[in-house]
Amino acid sequence: MKRLFLGILSVIVVLSLNGFSDGKAKESPVKICVEQAHNKAWDYYSTKIIITSVSDKINIENVIVNKGNCKYSNEDIAYVNGQMKAVKLLPKELSYGKQLEIRLKKCEVLKIDVKTNQGDWSMEY
Repeated sequence: MKRLFLGILSVIVVLSLNGFSDGKAKESPVKICVEQAHNKAWDYYSTKIIITSVSDKINIENVIVNKGNCKYSNEDIAYVNGQMKAVKLLPKELSYGKQLEIRLKKCEVLKIDVKTNQGDWSMEY
């Protein structure tokens, strides 16, 4: 009788816990990739993080590499109205399929944390 009672109790607990969620893990609104980029002009390789939006609209607020132990510049050079200017990388709003590229200097990527307006997302390598 005790076994029957414990069995029924465990089924009730499992069913009640499943009622609090739809059973699906929330999908990340970003895709995070790490690549090696070759600079042909200076003949060296650097690590490049590519964050791609898989959401219609997302704000990338911060990117933390290796728990903050791997630094990068928050500026890049871009052509704006026919002139080269320094532009800030973050924060950045991305629409579906758009990308953000961050170049690192001499850093082996072990973990990337992406802070967004739709939650925080991590990737470990």
